[in-house]
Amino acid sequence: MKIVHILPRFDTGGGEKFCIDMCNELAKDKNNEVYLCVISEILDTEILAQKVDRELVNLVPLNKKSSGKSFKTFIDMYKFLKEIKPDITHTHLRAQVYGSLPLILLGIPNIHTIHNMAQKETGAKVRSFYKFLYKNFKFTPVSISDEVLDSTKEVYGEEFDVKIDNGAKALKKTSEYSEVEKFVEDLKSSSDTKIFISVARLMPQKNILMMIEAFEQLISQGYDIHLLLVGSFLEDKEYADKCIANIVSKNRIHILGEKLNVSDYMYNSDALVMSSIYEGMPIIILEAMSAGIPILSTPVGGVPDTIVEDVNGYLSSDVSTQSFIEIIKKFLDKSSLFKPSKIVDIFEENYSIESTVKKYYSLYESKVSRVLKK
Repeated sequence: MKIVHILPRFDTGGGEKFCIDMCNELAKDKNNEVYLCVISEILDTEILAQKVDRELVNLVPLNKKSSGKSFKTFIDMYKFLKEIKPDITHTHLRAQVYGSLPLILLGIPNIHTIHNMAQKETGAKVRSFYKFLYKNFKFTPVSISDEVLDSTKEVYGEEFDVKIDNGAKALKKTSEYSEVEKFVEDLKSSSDTKIFISVARLMPQKNILMMIEAFEQLISQGYDIHLLLVGSFLEDKEYADKCIANIVSKNRIHILGEKLNVSDYMYNSDALVMSSIYEGMPIIILEAMSAGIPILSTPVGGVPDTIVEDVNGYLSSDVSTQSFIEIIKKFLDKSSLFKPSKIVDIFEENYSIESTVKKYYSLYESKVSRVLKK
């Protein structure tokens, strides 16, 4: 099968990571010809660009400087799709907007993964346009969790009921693991020191200010803990600067920025913390499980679907500082309960990229065969 995935641009978000993992996995099947079309320019320094298996996946940049906000983008997309004649396309994030007209003109079926709550995925006008696409053309929305599915039905209609749980590639240690291990060990004042990691952009949706406040309170109360903040602080510089300014315990709360070897930091942490106000199904949650790492999170999006209390993590009662502090304390009291092997089992049984790709491939086949029958 000839498959084209389309992204607006490379970023460090879960939607982009999921798309790349999908492409790499699909391309392992020699019967598939897989293309990853990125609308914007691709820089060699971009972390996610380095994750694409270029021996298997055809990476095609359209080199637009503004992620495609021009009529020429539609023309270039049309030429690209007409030339390679894919059996199916799969869009992510805002790529569905830019690919819609060429796909309609060429009659190519499209799968679109809704990576967030449908109301949060894009603005009202674009949502109206998506609804028009889903009801009148060969466009199929796919929800990534039960909560996202509920939002999809509410926004686009009860008939749009396809749900495929997000999947992720299992994390692996890199050649830099020993260096990271030493860095983390040097932070510890004793064997009882606990290391928490957040892997998220410093932006309002991720609620990092609240997380910092929670950890500052715990540190002031004498808890022997460290917080590693891994992720970009360039997307919303004003918010990121505010986060940095609110860090008092600079020897305990560490802003590390983007990292290519996130896995090494994950494996050297005792728990992943996530404080988001809203989410779809965060890939980082699944990656943490693949490494056997417990998860402490706000109860947003599809996260509650994944958490088994006392087995792979805890959910706060809401997105407030106090409720977040409570689950951190709970984890500190009960950390001995968590067994990495049990957490990995949950991942492998439910959230591996291999399992997810099989489900999507079945959906691809159903849409392609329907087109062929017509």
